[in-house]
Amino acid sequence: MAVQPRPVPLLAPTQALLRGFVFEAAPASAAAAGPDAAERGPLLREGFRIGDLHLMIRYEDGSELTDLPPVYRLPRAPAWFLGMANLHGALVPVFDPAGLFGVAHDAAAKPMLLVLGHGDERAGVVIDGLPVRLRVAADDLVENAALPARLAACGNGSWRSGGADWLDLQVPALLSQLNDDLAAGAGA
Repeated sequence: MAVQPRPVPLLAPTQALLRGFVFEAAPASAAAAGPDAAERGPLLREGFRIGDLHLMIRYEDGSELTDLPPVYRLPRAPAWFLGMANLHGALVPVFDPAGLFGVAHDAAAKPMLLVLGHGDERAGVVIDGLPVRLRVAADDLVENAALPARLAACGNGSWRSGGADWLDLQVPALLSQLNDDLAAGAGA
């Protein structure tokens, strides 16, 4: 008599790819996460640059990285709102935060498009070069780090890694601010 093997439950592709990774829950507010988040263990982040700004996000907050696609400008839009890009048949707003935050892009770096958020709640930002993997611990927290005024409400502290201070961005807050600034015509 042959023994039938027990069926192995199948995982959805996303579950299979994320198996073995530990992600922290999104904080209710930027102030709520603060240094206490680091006390729970190291933060795993995706770091990227925009000029002299070193920014980092949770891996699950980024949805795509691509070469800069054709972007179609909209009339009377501020210069830092580049327009709309067609990504896989969906229109995605594309922002160049360098102009909004008052920094200049690194001319030696290849401009890339990092798409933040998912589904209808996503937007692309132009970054300098490829992102890097970051792992920061509680003792890497930079006390009283100077933040650009427009990023203060979107930040969750700064962390020291690789000789640079990286601002931990809260993507929903950043996207909301970009939307508000666009509606107000800031920096037009």
